Amino acid sequence: EGVEAIAVCLINSFANPIHEHLLSDVIHETAPEIPCCISYDVLPEIKEYERTSTTVINAYLIPVVSGYLNSLVCRLQNAGIDAPLLLMQSNGGLTSVEQTCRLPCHIIESGPAGGVVGAHALSKKLELDNIVTFDMGGTTAKASLIERGQYSRAVEYSVGGGIMSASRLLTGSGYRLKVPAIDLAEVGAGGGSIVWIDPAGSLMIGPRSAGASPGPVCYGTGGMEPTVTDVCVILGYLNPNHLVGGELRIDAELSRKVFTEQIADPMGLDVYHAAYGAFEIACANMIRAIKSVSSERGRDPRGYVLFAFGGNGPLFAASMARVLGMNRVLVPPIPGLFSAFGLLCADVEHHYSRTLCRVLQNTDPFELEAGWKSLEQQALDQLAKNGFQAHQTRLQRSASMHYQGQIYELSVPVPEGLIDQNIIDTLETAFGDEHERTYGHRAGPGEPVELVNLELIGQGISKQSRVPDRPHTVETFQRESLARQVYFGPDRGWMDVPVFDRGRLNKAHDGPCIVEEYDATCLVPPNARASLDERGNIVIEL
Repeated sequence: EGVEAIAVCLINSFANPIHEHLLSDVIHETAPEIPCCISYDVLPEIKEYERTSTTVINAYLIPVVSGYLNSLVCRLQNAGIDAPLLLMQSNGGLTSVEQTCRLPCHIIESGPAGGVVGAHALSKKLELDNIVTFDMGGTTAKASLIERGQYSRAVEYSVGGGIMSASRLLTGSGYRLKVPAIDLAEVGAGGGSIVWIDPAGSLMIGPRSAGASPGPVCYGTGGMEPTVTDVCVILGYLNPNHLVGGELRIDAELSRKVFTEQIADPMGLDVYHAAYGAFEIACANMIRAIKSVSSERGRDPRGYVLFAFGGNGPLFAASMARVLGMNRVLVPPIPGLFSAFGLLCADVEHHYSRTLCRVLQNTDPFELEAGWKSLEQQALDQLAKNGFQAHQTRLQRSASMHYQGQIYELSVPVPEGLIDQNIIDTLETAFGDEHERTYGHRAGPGEPVELVNLELIGQGISKQSRVPDRPHTVETFQRESLARQVYFGPDRGWMDVPVFDRGRLNKAHDGPCIVEEYDATCLVPPNARASLDERGNIVIEL
């Protein structure tokens, strides 16, 4: 029948996997050439729908991912490269080729995770505990939260259903994937997102994108629908002669012509007024992503620093921060390549879990300790295979819990030490605190808290830090400060704005000004001040 992979999920295997293992043995004997995975190896947790969906996705990916990675390893070896190949996971940790071939479900959202990892690494150097990361590229914009120096992680998300803004109260279309992942909210707003008018006459941005081909109108490569990049060209935010160091010339006049015909004239607006409106709508769309990881989670974004990167992130960040009431924006070096930089900062990391449904106060501390010890041994065995000795490992316990009768859980860290009644009491209090922080309320003292899953993260720690104090970059151009006309809306109109490279921010500059680099453009609006910190980051104070 042309079957390429087999997934097995029995309803109670999270409690007893013996029958799944027997089925796996039979399948391997009958069809040894067909990849097979069982749900106990992929996700040994209660909730059979999520477990089945995750197992099926994992089985679907195995032939594609393992074939690609095995080919890549062979090519690297043939090129004389014998260093081990590591891959970023959706959870922000690195893993081996062997693990990825077995559990490819962990790398689906690995690309955007890299930028959050890099932001986390640099924020620790800067002693910033609370930041919101904002990553805007060509098709989408993504936001994530780092709180008290820790990633915000989602326990599940949907794949294959298009772009969605993450929310605990909304679920997207697509297929449910229950694996730990850095909690990212994504909206369809990037440089290539198309600007259009809906049937009711409202101006809309995305989620459809012009992509790299044909690309924005201004590229002159055949695109004839205006995009967010065209909007930024019309407003003067982007330099017609300087994108990627001047290698990409853009046609500003063509952008104005197409935008006038398709957007401004049908709406009865001046082209610049309409373009500024499109810029504000793009900002509003991306603000939704930031709110969904902050205020929708019970966190006030005004207490966080906005950490902006991606090719377009620095262009929009300050305007968004002002609307959100955030007073500080940080733009790292090489913002357009920052997700790749994050790969260099990540540690090897493996996540484990096991269902143990118990009312927390009725749970035997020895049973809890034995459960976590079992997970720890799995982590230590895997990290040893990755070449880490015992003193190079870090183990972090957490517990997934809910009030009895609820169907969604919240995860809280478990204090170090032998599990006893004091730690159980601490966990119950910590869960109540997290529930109140997330949902705005907590149950009374008589409401039972139910433990659902034991969780563990095992990390392999490098012998020396790979996070530089200051990322080293090579300036590809040096030039005197220039100026150009930039439009800041109907209230301020056109302003003469100085334009220079990052190095000239060694002394503070009041906005408006524009910082141009090879891989990004940073817009500093009026009533803001930009400077460089000691590590080469652009700091915008609003």
